[in-house]
Amino acid sequence: MNHPPLHRLPFLASLWTRLANTPLPVTEESITLRIWVQVLVVIGIVATDVGASTQMSVWAIPLSFIGTFWSWQRRKHRNITAKFLIAIGMLAALAYFFGNLLANINDTRLVLAELLIQLQVLHSFDLPRRQDLGYSMVIGLILLGVAGTLNETLAFGPFVIVFLAVALPILCLDYRSRLGFAPTADRRSQAGKERSPLLPLRLPQLGLFFGITLLLGLVVFALMPRFPGYQLQTLPVSTSEAFEYERFGENNRGIINPGQTETDATGGQEGNGGGGVGQEMIYYGFNRQMNQLEGGDEWEDQEPKVLMRVRSQAPGFWRVLSFDHYTGEGWEISRDDQLTTVTRPAWSYRFYVNAADPPLISRQVIQTFTITAPMPNLIPALSHASTLYFPTPEIAVDPEGGMRAPIPLAENLTYTAISDVPDRDRTALGEAGTDYRTTIAQHYL
Repeated sequence: MNHPPLHRLPFLASLWTRLANTPLPVTEESITLRIWVQVLVVIGIVATDVGASTQMSVWAIPLSFIGTFWSWQRRKHRNITAKFLIAIGMLAALAYFFGNLLANINDTRLVLAELLIQLQVLHSFDLPRRQDLGYSMVIGLILLGVAGTLNETLAFGPFVIVFLAVALPILCLDYRSRLGFAPTADRRSQAGKERSPLLPLRLPQLGLFFGITLLLGLVVFALMPRFPGYQLQTLPVSTSEAFEYERFGENNRGIINPGQTETDATGGQEGNGGGGVGQEMIYYGFNRQMNQLEGGDEWEDQEPKVLMRVRSQAPGFWRVLSFDHYTGEGWEISRDDQLTTVTRPAWSYRFYVNAADPPLISRQVIQTFTITAPMPNLIPALSHASTLYFPTPEIAVDPEGGMRAPIPLAENLTYTAISDVPDRDRTALGEAGTDYRTTIAQHYL
């Protein structure tokens, strides 16, 4: 049985006829501009992969090159069937985006970047006009911006420089196209000097423009004001099923070192951290008691390692744990049984900590932490944390303001803290009296 062609179906016939009668678009004939635009998009995709530790470039870059080549070959055709398939693919990408959006409602940056990459891959199969190449340039710029918000190391710096170096010839070629200059194969400039067929200007000229633009950008960056807070309070936090259902048990609100056994974690916290069990993963100072006369030599062979990366609006001391009682041999937490459990709503990752004794004069500082190695269940943050974005349904806060999670902090965990950091005034501190409140005098003195 023979089926009718797609364009003869009753519900598509009129639409197909209308599309077939539309005039052909004015095509962009500069293959050099197309190559540079594709390189710009590739830089944005790779920068996003580096910032988010993903591997989207493995499939996105080859498909983009295939689409760009196919689009160049078919730029003089209407490609009605291809446009229908691209539209269907974009609808599928949109449905996939909404599914991911519901699962990552608190941090949508990577979800949006993934949607942009998918749309760019589909868009690369239909690039007949200069305006279509302009859309690709904008997508590459947006991806670089998203990568800048995701990246937590200096690895992002080279991508900005390379992106600028590629964007300059693209802007020159795009401007020539807007003026109606036809692409030429002549390799000589007006001065009679050789230039590359892939560059709109001679290399020394582009180098001069690059240096001036980079210098001006650095000056603007140095003079640009840094505002103390974000306007939107939806801050980065990772989502994981390993955390979303973890709660405290009746006797499970103590300090848990990742290298300890179950016995050590619940009852062996007065010692030096577990007696050699997972020695490289146990942190001596993170226990209910710390004996300063023991356990010194066995920790000397440990090598330094990066435990977390922090993006903060201001430098400071990352507060993890506080001791309140001196034993004569070291320090201990005397009120470890007075923890307060704080819960969050099911639709948000925001905890309102409401730490005791908030400072009278303070400034708000937002910090985002990414754990790079297993750590105890203690949550580092700047002093006087008021809000915490964390994936577990509940946390615990001790009387000294330290925060704890139900389980140890795992690698690649990301969370955000907002702290009301007190302003340090040496003059005011020197003039402070000794008329302490009763609660402070009875406990600390």
